Amino acid sequence: MTSKPAYEEGRVRDGEVTSATFGYLGAIVLGPVIPLLVYAFRARRSPFLRYHAATAVNLSLTGLLYGLCCAILGGLLMLDSLAVALIVMLPVGFAIWVSMLRHLIRGVSAASRGEEYQVPAWICARMVRLGPGQPRARSACGSPCPPGDGRGG
Repeated sequence: MTSKPAYEEGRVRDGEVTSATFGYLGAIVLGPVIPLLVYAFRARRSPFLRYHAATAVNLSLTGLLYGLCCAILGGLLMLDSLAVALIVMLPVGFAIWVSMLRHLIRGVSAASRGEEYQVPAWICARMVRLGPGQPRARSACGSPCPPGDGRGG
C-alpha cells in the first residue's frame, strides 16, 4: 500500500507553507539564492517543501539562463547596430521577465494555499530533482516526462 504525501491529504503545517512561500518570494527578489537555501536546509522535512523549493529553484535558474541567452543575443546584435539590439532585446527581455514573474506569483499563491503548482515544461528546465517523495515520472516543473527520456518512470 502506498501512502500519499502530507500535502495531498491536506496536512501541511504552517511553517512549511511559510517556507515554501518565502522560497518563491525570494526567487522574485534575489533569483535562485533563497530557494536554493530553502531547498538545501528545509527540503528534507517534507515533500511539500521539497516540491515548492525545487520548482522555485528551477524556475529562477531557467529565468537566469533565458536572461543570459538574451544578453548574448543582444551583444551579437549590438555588433551590427545598437538600435537593432535595443529594439529586439528589450521586448524579448521584458516578455521573459513578465512570464517568470507570473509563474512565480502563481507558485506563491499555490504554496500559501498548501497546493501544488505545475509550471509548464516549456518555460521551466528541470535542474533540481524533487526526490523520493514524488513520482519519478514527473518533472520538477510538474509536467509529465515522456517515456524513455531518462528521467525515470
